[in-house]
This record gives sequence, C-alpha cells and structure tokens, in this order.
Amino acid sequence: MNVRVQKALDGDITREALTVAERGELLATESALGAVVHAIPVEPLPELAPAVLQRIRARATNGLAPAPGQTKRSKPGVVEWLWRPRPISVGWRPAYALAAGIVLAVMLTANALRPGRTSVPGPQQVLTQFVLRAPDAKVVALAGDFTGWQPTFTMTRAEAGVWTVVVPLDPGVHQYSFVVDGERWVPDPSAPAVNDGFGGLNSRIAVLTPDARKL
Repeated sequence: MNVRVQKALDGDITREALTVAERGELLATESALGAVVHAIPVEPLPELAPAVLQRIRARATNGLAPAPGQTKRSKPGVVEWLWRPRPISVGWRPAYALAAGIVLAVMLTANALRPGRTSVPGPQQVLTQFVLRAPDAKVVALAGDFTGWQPTFTMTRAEAGVWTVVVPLDPGVHQYSFVVDGERWVPDPSAPAVNDGFGGLNSRIAVLTPDARKL
C-alpha cells in the first residue's frame, strides 16, 4: 500500500493532500475494508463468569463419591481445578476465511494499481565500457540516447590522454557521443559512425545480454 495512502487512513494527512491516483486507491481500500467488517458476523460472547464461579464452589465444597475398590480422595482444591488440563478445540469459521481473502485481494490490487508499477520485469542491464583518447581534454562526458542526450556520465582519466567510464545499458542498439570540455561533440573513432541528423556524426554500439553472447 502507498505510504501516503496509509497515512491518510491513519488520519496523519488529509485527503486533500493526496493525488488523484492516491485518492482512488484510498477509496478502493476503504471500500474493501468496509466489506470485510460487514462480512464478519458479530455475535455477543456468552457470560461465563457466573457458571465458572458456581462450578468452582461446587468442586471446593462437594467431594466425588469413590468408585468401588478405591479410597476416597481428598476434595480437590480450587487451585488444582484451575490447573487441571482440559482439551481445547478451535474452529475456523468460513466468514473469517472470507475476510482474510478479501484483505489479501485488496493488498494485491492496490499494489498492482500503484503508479509506475508493472508486473512485467525489465530487461537485464549490461555494464558497458566506453573509452576515448583525448590527451588535450580537461573534462570528458558521455551522452547518448540512453541519457536523453545529456552529458550525464563524467569520464575518468585513466592514463595519459585516455578517458574511460562504465555505465549500465539496456540490451539493444544505442547511439552516443563524447562531450569534450563541455562544448565539442566527438564521435567514438573505434565504433561505427551514424549521421546525427544535424550534419554531424554519432557512434553506434550494440549491447547484448550475457545469454545472447553465448549463442
């Protein structure tokens, strides 16, 4: 369940503080909880205290007649009667099972309807290394279709003039370029080139999953 929806149920925040999607989840949860409450039968518990006290007094004052061949035992005391083991049976009412099933269904439905959640797992990302030799550069960054063409990944100068970075990429074909000193877009000389649509060149890389590489 969404944390903000849980706070609304607890009264920690108001309904007006929730988004439209969160209000829908709150209404669905309240409706399901109401159905659970109405599904459980409300039966008053019997008053057992008078019967228990009467039985204790009877045990304490009246002894049981001994069976033939047996000697009469002393009257059982109250403490002995209270500590005497007795069988206990517990029954599972169908209404309780129905209520538990409804609660579980509500939790699963709320989790499935949560914004941004999906039941289909995403592809396994692959760590990919990018290398550029630029001895005169001061700063080099990596940009591509996997960053919205923003220089998100800053590269590290590994040795004399060599810049490198390792980033996780989804399997598939990607285009990228290096941004040198924040202004020059430089394609990767060791990768296939492709027209960027603006009169320049980008680089192309094919990322394969580990399983695909074994084929």
